[in-house]
Amino acid sequence: MDIEKFKEIFRGLNVAYGKFIPSDTNDAGKLQGDNKIIRQPDGLPDKLWEDHLNGTNSLGIIPIDENNECRWGCIDIDKYNGFDHKKLIQKIRDKQLPLIVFKSKSGGAHVFMFFTVPVKASLVQSRLKEFASFLGCAGSEIFPKQVKLLLDRGQTGNYLNLPYFGGDNGTRCALDDEGNPSSLESFYSMYLTYAQNNADVEYIKQPDYFEHGPPCLNTLYHNGVPEGGRDETMTNVAVYFKKSGKTEFLSELLNVNNQMCDPPLSQGQVQKIEQSVSKKEYDYACNKEPLCSNCNRRECFRRKFGKGETDLDVAPTGLEKYGSEPPLWFLSLDGVDKPLELETEDLQNQIRFQRRCMEQLSIMPKIIPVPRWTEKISTILSNATSTPIKGVSNTEQFIEYLKEWCTSKGAAETKEEITLGKPWLNREANQDRKHHFLLKDLEEFLQKKKFTVFQRNKMVRIIEQELKGTKKTLRVSKPDGDAFLKVWVIPEFVDDMEGVEVAIPDMKEKESY
Repeated sequence: MDIEKFKEIFRGLNVAYGKFIPSDTNDAGKLQGDNKIIRQPDGLPDKLWEDHLNGTNSLGIIPIDENNECRWGCIDIDKYNGFDHKKLIQKIRDKQLPLIVFKSKSGGAHVFMFFTVPVKASLVQSRLKEFASFLGCAGSEIFPKQVKLLLDRGQTGNYLNLPYFGGDNGTRCALDDEGNPSSLESFYSMYLTYAQNNADVEYIKQPDYFEHGPPCLNTLYHNGVPEGGRDETMTNVAVYFKKSGKTEFLSELLNVNNQMCDPPLSQGQVQKIEQSVSKKEYDYACNKEPLCSNCNRRECFRRKFGKGETDLDVAPTGLEKYGSEPPLWFLSLDGVDKPLELETEDLQNQIRFQRRCMEQLSIMPKIIPVPRWTEKISTILSNATSTPIKGVSNTEQFIEYLKEWCTSKGAAETKEEITLGKPWLNREANQDRKHHFLLKDLEEFLQKKKFTVFQRNKMVRIIEQELKGTKKTLRVSKPDGDAFLKVWVIPEFVDDMEGVEVAIPDMKEKESY
């Protein structure tokens, strides 16, 4: 078994890997359990790969590497019982997409795209979302889930369980064009056929019938409307015609109905849809089928008659739990390069979440109904990864560093020295002794200590809540005139040993007998 070749194809982040710990199976047939991230600072040893191919321990790899690039990406189609892999493969080949279909551990499909050279994670993610939309599986998870990692803050990304667990004896294998299992050697041949040297791949693109409109409608126009989706589809086509400025569009709606629907709706049904949309204000039903399975959200927001930026809603793509105390969450959003750093309460409360988006990303997502928000967060939580942390919590470590800084020999002797980047302890009689400092100077000290876990807003909350800190204006004298500094003030750190009596052993030599 050629381990080196397997490693080369599926390489990803080299300082951490994923491990799935199963617990149960849900009603849909999907395995339930915990997704754990295990850090490996010295790189992933060969034994992890050997154990995977031997069927000893399954290996999960994070596709985005330390340079925010990928050698592969994947569409994880979350359908299990009775899923038609051959039909999916035929659709992929008809569109000449450079994709390889694998059977997942729960019977669904992992649709991989491979690259012979590192490609920016943002490009890989964008292209796979595009492919997923016109394959009719837009609701599927896309790997990489992140386009940029904050490794220095503890983020590692989400992992995917690799195929060929147990080698040729396992069920997670590539499928040929007839949907039959392929050996590992056969997969290597498929890899040579379909692996790309960039993300700008050539494939058969469909003419855009709905100019400047939602991509989902164009996909459905060419692929056909599934049974049970005709009314919803034609209603949204009517919405498009109205948004594009048409006042009379019955004849066009009838024509589209004949082209898209099999069998078409009756003329009376189409007339009823046209009359309803003409009289009332409707918007696209993006959360309903068959639109949501064919959605290309990012592209739709860019289009003149698409969803529109005024309807900005966040679409989570990945969630990571960093096991500090309290935990830190990293949330990746569709179309946003930088991940959000959140506390637990930020995921529970939309107003707090909105505030974090404004502070960190300069965007203000709209507030959605609470049940929909709860469903969205619950869904992303079910696929979240967790990175356990041993030892002291990040909060405790932060306070220790702050104490070290404030009580060091380099601390200021006078309040004027605060302007030199030093913390100052007031020692005036009849006053409570307190440490005074500028937050920017504390941040510089923490950076030197390579402690970059917390953003400024998190530091402020700890200073206020844990250390009972306050902010005040301090007047200091300078050669060019007095300065007024906005400083943080916290109670003096007291040595834990102060006031403790320590028994001193008698070190005198005992008399010898």
